[in-house]
Amino acid sequence: MNTHFTLILTIIISFLSCTPPEEKHNSVEVIKKTTLITEEAHENKEVQKNKDTLVKKNTNIEIISPIKEGETLSAILGRHNVSQKTILIIAEQKEVDCNFNNMQTGREYKISLNADSVVISFHYQKNSTMVYSIIFSEPLKYTSEETTLEKVKSENNLVNNKEEKMEESKTKEISRKNFLMGKFQLRDHPNFVLVDKKYHTKSEMYLQKETLDAFVKMKESAEKDGIKLTIVSGTRNFNSQKSIWERKYNKYKKEGLSDKEIIRKIMIWSSMPSTSRHHWGTDIDINGLDEYFDGKNEKSNKEYEWLVNNAPKFDFCQVYTEKGEGKRQTGYNEEKWHWSYMPLSSDYLQQYKELITYKDINGFSASEFAKELDIIKAFVFGIGCD
Repeated sequence: MNTHFTLILTIIISFLSCTPPEEKHNSVEVIKKTTLITEEAHENKEVQKNKDTLVKKNTNIEIISPIKEGETLSAILGRHNVSQKTILIIAEQKEVDCNFNNMQTGREYKISLNADSVVISFHYQKNSTMVYSIIFSEPLKYTSEETTLEKVKSENNLVNNKEEKMEESKTKEISRKNFLMGKFQLRDHPNFVLVDKKYHTKSEMYLQKETLDAFVKMKESAEKDGIKLTIVSGTRNFNSQKSIWERKYNKYKKEGLSDKEIIRKIMIWSSMPSTSRHHWGTDIDINGLDEYFDGKNEKSNKEYEWLVNNAPKFDFCQVYTEKGEGKRQTGYNEEKWHWSYMPLSSDYLQQYKELITYKDINGFSASEFAKELDIIKAFVFGIGCD
């Protein structure tokens, strides 16, 4: 009996030793892998069953899917972090004939997200021919259209077009601001032309073509009356005006004047960069400056008299007229030589009023005092022409 017992015990021990611990561990891993594969396959079947479609275009995403049984607008939008407050507003909307809170099972919807996964729009195919849409703007907008989800205009395009237009508008505004402040290269501007040397005294001069054409006609008319007109200063961009400003600033600084005193002294005759009408290609100085038009020169007196009587016929105006009681109160001293082509400059002055602020006036010595000294109101708008 002891022999039989020993034999049976030996067989049992041998059997147990044939199943190593590692084999048992592997069996557990196989079960886990199988479970994962099964779950993935199940999810893939669900995705295929629901016919969810992801379309990535211009970094935006569109998801097209059928409404599942029991699925609500709150459930759909909630997955994409749309607030319950917004969802309630949508549920109560009356702008289109659609109850977004009671969508039909099986009908498809399309939801558009931007690159940050923020909802741009939601489209619901209520029937075979009608799509109702929610545009997530501020405020929300609702539309209806006889079409299908596949044909409805992509909200990606709508958003991208809007962004492009905003960017284009912003670029144009920046470009206009730069123009008004003289921050551009004259030779690169399509409206500017190089002025023939026979019309001016500089080594090189640019004007707007329309301004030059008007001046040439005025010059030809003056010659018939024995008056000679020559441009002594035309367009000056920001850098040219800054060069004049810094030269005078440094001169007065050496004399010990304060910045405010320097500004007042310079601006008897010269403009701050960014505030000069000479930036625009519409304003010209004719025949001379203050010493030439001092009232003692008979020749210059006749030229000025002719300009006063005839320049308006060619749309030129003396913007810096005499100052005094009942006359112009602010701005530069009288400049008998400075004439502006009004069909263009009047519009630019209005644009300046709308676009330029003191934050834009910078980049030269003592520019920080422009606001305190009210330079825009006193000098840019201190003119004698309507």
